[in-house]
Amino acid sequence: MDRVECMRAFIETVRSNGFAAAARTLDLPRSTVSKQVQALEEVIGVQLLVRTTRSLHLTEAGAEYFESARDLLAALDEAEQRARDGVGELRGVLRVNAPMSFGLRKLGPLIPRFHELHPQIELQLVLSDQQVDPVRGGFDVTIRIASLTDSSMVARTIAPAPRFLVASPAYLERAGMPESPEDLANHAFLGYGYLQSGVSLSLRRGQDTRRVQVTGPLHANNGDFLAQAAEAGMGIALLPSFIVDEALSAGRLMAVLCEWQAPPISINAVYPTARRLPQKTRAFIDFLAEAMSRANEQMPC
Repeated sequence: MDRVECMRAFIETVRSNGFAAAARTLDLPRSTVSKQVQALEEVIGVQLLVRTTRSLHLTEAGAEYFESARDLLAALDEAEQRARDGVGELRGVLRVNAPMSFGLRKLGPLIPRFHELHPQIELQLVLSDQQVDPVRGGFDVTIRIASLTDSSMVARTIAPAPRFLVASPAYLERAGMPESPEDLANHAFLGYGYLQSGVSLSLRRGQDTRRVQVTGPLHANNGDFLAQAAEAGMGIALLPSFIVDEALSAGRLMAVLCEWQAPPISINAVYPTARRLPQKTRAFIDFLAEAMSRANEQMPC
């Protein structure tokens, strides 16, 4: 069998965590994918996968081979793409991972526009609020909305992501409007994540920085869910502007402690370290940066 195709079958099997899912992605019979991986193991002379009735696991040798094979095929695909750049359109599969709320609110309207510009690029978009490993997941681009510290990846800032403390008019009428960060300790706070205890919230106004412990009735890993809870009057939430700007404009939410800012975060395009960024990846990141720079985020107060 073709060694390159066997490597592709192996890599997709690992990414998809199974022969059946890999076969669907590769548009091949399941038996073919299984035989390709087996043939690869026979050629190399080592076991790459431990097969059970319910799952697959990489052996130590398989994990090492996966990293090398993935980089080798990426380099091969890039070489072929660069050879075509002067004679045709960008093409190929582009795997993108992004948070759920950002994907629905921002990428949803932008993806059709990107497709019009590059119709030969097949986008595979995975939306998840869990922080995935871009390398193991096989993603060309991962959108992260945070203050990044992972030096093993390359990141390009697409746009700032200002965050605001917000609550519904009904909640503020019932609980009162906070006048200082310390007042938040006496309010119901809707936290991002799975934390089961209080959250230490840092706010800054000029040179003055305050830190306050906040607690509340709800923690969730999705910003839209927290925004809905805030609109329903459950408490105060700290959320990015792209999630709450519409509710703020409509009056369903009100900004709280406007003069105090949370630590800055940004919208970042993260991708594996490489000597040369693939053209299709660069085109997508450039497109996002230009589109997001045109966005007019309105300050709530």
